[in-house]
Amino acid sequence: MAVAVAASLSTPAPSPAAGGRGRRRVNVAVASLRRAAAGGGSSWRSERRLMSELERTVTPGAAERVIRSYVASKSERAALAALSRLLMDSDPFAIPFYEAVTQARWFKWSSIHAAAVAALLESNGSAEESRSLISDSISRLHSTSSSSEEVSLFYCDLMAAFSSRGMRDRAMDFYSQLRASPPLSGKKTYTAMIKSLCLMSLAGEAEAALREMASRGHQPEAFQFGLVAKCYGKAGSMAEMERVISSMSDAGIRLGTGAANIVLSCYTSCRDHSRMLAWLRRMRKLRIAPTTKAFNFVLNSCPTVASMAQELGESLPLSTAELVKKLRSASPWPAEAELVQELLTSSSVLDKAMDWSESEVKLNLHGFSTIAAYVLILQWVDAMKARRALPLEVSVVCGIGKHSDVRGEPKVRELAQEVLSRMGSPLRLSMRNKGRLVAKRDRVKQWLATDWSSPVDEESTDQSPNGDNQQPFLLTLMRKLGQLLEGYGTDKPCRPVIEGKAYNLGGGLGRVEEIPEEISAAVSAAAGAGGTGFLGVELATTTTACTLHLYKP
Repeated sequence: MAVAVAASLSTPAPSPAAGGRGRRRVNVAVASLRRAAAGGGSSWRSERRLMSELERTVTPGAAERVIRSYVASKSERAALAALSRLLMDSDPFAIPFYEAVTQARWFKWSSIHAAAVAALLESNGSAEESRSLISDSISRLHSTSSSSEEVSLFYCDLMAAFSSRGMRDRAMDFYSQLRASPPLSGKKTYTAMIKSLCLMSLAGEAEAALREMASRGHQPEAFQFGLVAKCYGKAGSMAEMERVISSMSDAGIRLGTGAANIVLSCYTSCRDHSRMLAWLRRMRKLRIAPTTKAFNFVLNSCPTVASMAQELGESLPLSTAELVKKLRSASPWPAEAELVQELLTSSSVLDKAMDWSESEVKLNLHGFSTIAAYVLILQWVDAMKARRALPLEVSVVCGIGKHSDVRGEPKVRELAQEVLSRMGSPLRLSMRNKGRLVAKRDRVKQWLATDWSSPVDEESTDQSPNGDNQQPFLLTLMRKLGQLLEGYGTDKPCRPVIEGKAYNLGGGLGRVEEIPEEISAAVSAAAGAGGTGFLGVELATTTTACTLHLYKP
């Protein structure tokens, strides 16, 4: 098999596609590759070092040495995870990397990887090498003790891999070859075929395969029904989608958490808020709690919430009550506010994301989209306010962007920092863990005892010294100061930066639009070279002036 791809294994020249190597292709068809990449034991930093070394190579021989050294020094799981990542990204180095993997002593042929490599070869213009790889793979399966089921599964993987790259005609060729082979056998084969047909948007053929599966004695499960129903939903065939969903109960499938979430995902695929709302209420009556996955795809299907979380405008709601109120007044989708409110009536997702102990309470945002993370943070703050006692430390775990659409861009962390900062939260980025925001109990208790709200319009703001808006003003000011001083810390004894020196921020309790450049310079000077110093701040406000005192160790 290595011979089949040898002709195209020379290191490819840089291409526009290669320039976007860090960007992950978000496509359902690469779900199997994604699972291999995520759970394969490969270090993200190790993969980044590999990519960096490959980008610096100038000759095919140098790139080959880098790849072979990586494969030889890593475990089987780590090397296969790196291969899966390269294939997901359509990286041109995936082909020589696959060649190196096939020569490793631990190599075992994989249907998923072979199909993905064949599709990448053909999409890059190497059709002859692609066909040779496919032919050799099928011959290998026939020559060994492999069952006909494994050959059928390979055809299904080829359908998925080629259709995901826009080569629908070739995918249909593989479907024809699959049907021309001996009759399908096994539940796994039927499931793979149904999934591939749905990826190709062939809902009718997928439903026919579902019926054939049942007629051959393989009882379909909620997963297979969900695939077909979502395929109809994405095509806009709502009546057909409803019919397939209804047929689940006729097939004797009990409505548990898995089946309920699959039905919910069908409605989210076509953004039918009314049906989602009705289904969530039915789940509540049946005492079926929403899961993290349900929380994600319901909120991701809410356009107004998505816009808020992405734009982070000045009027961003900072509590669940404000969020629902704004949705009722601003959302063009009438059921969106009710849908979000219904989702918030259950604390199952929050309870699972929170970890309480005597020493720490931790909110784990791993696995949440930025939209879902925004809503969960609001729900979490409400829950924290209701608690009478807190452990010694409070933290929010956000990650550093390993699973972002663009790897290394920590979108969830950026959102959490911004939202909590606007609330006046004392949580700051940990110096030891860049994917974690942390604060001590006493500071969090003081923060939770205050009140905050979203900024109001300029016209309605009372700027008088005795106005009732002093608290929002102070929170806004401290947020700006916090952004300026972030990373320097505030935990050590301090002395004045300049004895007797204070910085006037402007006229009383009016608006402070910017932190003066003089203060920024003083912060940099106090921090010292490398930015390792610690600063303290003291803010004095009167009706006529706002004064800031800066301190350092």
